[in-house]
Amino acid sequence: MARVNEKSVLDFYINEINEDSITFLKGKRSFKAKIKEDVEKLSKVENMNDKIEVSKKLWKLLFEAAMSYIDPDKRGYDELFKYFDEYVEFEELIFASDSFYRDHTVHCLWVYFLGEYITKTKEYGFLFKNFNNNMKIIKAFKEVLELGLTNNNKGFEYALNEIVKTEKYQDSIYCISALTHDLGYPLKKINKINKSISRILPYFSINNFNEFKYNFDDIQKSNIDSFIEMLTDDMTFDIRGRDSSDELENILSKIFTVVKGNIVSVNKEGIKKLSDEEKNKLSSCAQVHVMLRRARSSYITYCNDFEEYRHGIMSAFLLTRVLKSFTSSKIVYASKADLNINDVDFADVSAKRDILSSISDHTSSGYRIRDITSTSEVLTFVDELEEFSRISRANQSRQYISEFCKTDIYVEDGVFNIDFIFDNEELDNLDPEKAFKGRCRRFLT
Repeated sequence: MARVNEKSVLDFYINEINEDSITFLKGKRSFKAKIKEDVEKLSKVENMNDKIEVSKKLWKLLFEAAMSYIDPDKRGYDELFKYFDEYVEFEELIFASDSFYRDHTVHCLWVYFLGEYITKTKEYGFLFKNFNNNMKIIKAFKEVLELGLTNNNKGFEYALNEIVKTEKYQDSIYCISALTHDLGYPLKKINKINKSISRILPYFSINNFNEFKYNFDDIQKSNIDSFIEMLTDDMTFDIRGRDSSDELENILSKIFTVVKGNIVSVNKEGIKKLSDEEKNKLSSCAQVHVMLRRARSSYITYCNDFEEYRHGIMSAFLLTRVLKSFTSSKIVYASKADLNINDVDFADVSAKRDILSSISDHTSSGYRIRDITSTSEVLTFVDELEEFSRISRANQSRQYISEFCKTDIYVEDGVFNIDFIFDNEELDNLDPEKAFKGRCRRFLT
């Protein structure tokens, strides 16, 4: 049994930096040095104001390193960073208006660090076996490239390279998703602030006042519709032959091990047994097509989430509004059912869509976890686990509590256990039930 706390998680992350195992930091000596320095500072500082200042700087460094790895276009970074500074300032106002409000500035960083720890520690690997299987499929395509089976078929080779690239972006996708998943949270709390103001003004005989209200203009409807379409366009690929699909399918079945219709590995022995004719057939006729599929139910769910200003989807919308890289990806099509992969930056578009859908899903009313196979599920799961960094006013007094809940995470008899421990004897009126009603409701989905 291991108590998961700030030190254990940060020590793990520093080790990851030292071993150069974080993809978006490979070869970036300056970023690595600065990030490592700030992670070490975060591990040592105790004063909350100092911790927030370090966190602000570290948040920006990690965001820039991870996002620029996917797309070098940094237009909009300055605006996003200004918003983040305003977000941190606004959070102080929310603390004052809500006796049960809990920190989100530092929390977003800890969701990232805890996610790295949980997903990359072997002891918990069984939780993410199907998520890792997706990575195995990508590695299978990488092996096909390395074994030279594309044989100068430029289209096939380009397609496999794009698919392989999606594995390289995985560290960045989770990092950006974790850092930005709560940026829309202030909108959720404006009504609470309105109520506080409405209780004060009557004492001054001010009974005629208007609450602060907000809504989107009709002219913005097309942008919102396009954004929700982007979230629901699921991009998949299909390998097919120019002439005989059956013949190609027979060759592919010798190369890949397929379980329940899914490619799980490359069959190297099968490759050795391929005839020259089969190799030539594979390289000459294999084509990769991209398909965009939209789930109508997901579209309706996201529309409902947007209408309710759920902070997950509002965080994603903020990214598309501020950062040019989210609206400048290459994707050209005449028919959504059949795209040429050369007309799509497959890895780029997939990575950005994963970020936006993961952020949106973590507060979506219709989202359910049936297995951990994607970044959406990892983010939602880890977000609910992260407790040890939460600064709050959980005792309903003016005192800020830096640790009202501790966490033990361990595996016992093949079962993943999370113990949330309330042992702060300085708090005489802490109500764990009240603190965890929302948490239990989310875990039950």
